Amino acid sequence: MATIHDSYFGVADESTYGTAVAPSKFFEFTDEGIEGKYERIDSEAIRAGTRVLRADRFAPNAKGAEGDVKMEVLSGGFDFWLKHMMGSASAGAPSGGFTTYTATLGDLNGKSFTAQVGRVDNTGTKTPFTYEGGKVKEWELTNAVDELLKLSVTCDFAKETIGAGTGAYALSTPSYVANTKLFSFGGGTVTVGGSAFEINDFSLKASNGLKDDRYFIRSGGKKSEPLESDLRKFEWSVKGEFNGTTHIQRVASALASGAVAQITVLWDGPDGSQVKVDMPFARFDEGPVNVGGLEVVGQDLSGIALTDGAASPVTITYKAIS
Repeated sequence: MATIHDSYFGVADESTYGTAVAPSKFFEFTDEGIEGKYERIDSEAIRAGTRVLRADRFAPNAKGAEGDVKMEVLSGGFDFWLKHMMGSASAGAPSGGFTTYTATLGDLNGKSFTAQVGRVDNTGTKTPFTYEGGKVKEWELTNAVDELLKLSVTCDFAKETIGAGTGAYALSTPSYVANTKLFSFGGGTVTVGGSAFEINDFSLKASNGLKDDRYFIRSGGKKSEPLESDLRKFEWSVKGEFNGTTHIQRVASALASGAVAQITVLWDGPDGSQVKVDMPFARFDEGPVNVGGLEVVGQDLSGIALTDGAASPVTITYKAIS
């Protein structure tokens, strides 16, 4: 009998947006909230004697699906998400059992995936829920003291299919990348403006600016691939201790150049793997310093990642097991 322990989350890149592909990569996950969106189009007509909407006077209106998936970053497999998060991800030549992937700002058009979630009901029946036309709308990397490096992706999908079928809709048998390790806070280092800065909490949240309601009058009502229609936004925040006025002076700077500095956050894995986030032009928007009783004065810094027109606002380098 299947139980909650038999749940799974798998994905596969699509060749054509909205054309389902059987999942081939599976991820350990901590939480998922993907759900289909179903609306109703009600008649507004007047009919003599009718005071309540008739049972045959509405039309179902499927509107795809969306939701979050949360997972812990491992030393293998994370590269799948990089191109969907950033748009561009290149792989270097394997060396010493590792492959290094470099993700930078790039075109998201033409990049989509199918996801399948295996969910178990209270009778022990495992049902596949398949979601095609996947796009990453938002994502967030987080890490804090006593915690692991975590990734949350907010996804949009063109369609939800409930229940087992054939091909891409068949119930999957999950398999995972072997010998992967976790990234913990104990392997992290942070530099701000070239100097070490000790923090106890980090977050980088991105919005890809996708227009995800591209519906047209046509058979089936299936939407077209979401396209970028707004500037992308990268919001960062770090929490540390007040160790001088350098950072608050950046927030208070009268010159734009003085409010910007490079932030680099790096996690070393126990197996030689690595994740590095680099923001060469991080703008400092907030950084209050206050005395909150008899405790070490803290400083919470936050802002957005910018570009000089040439460099990627965020570069994620991932050294993964081959």
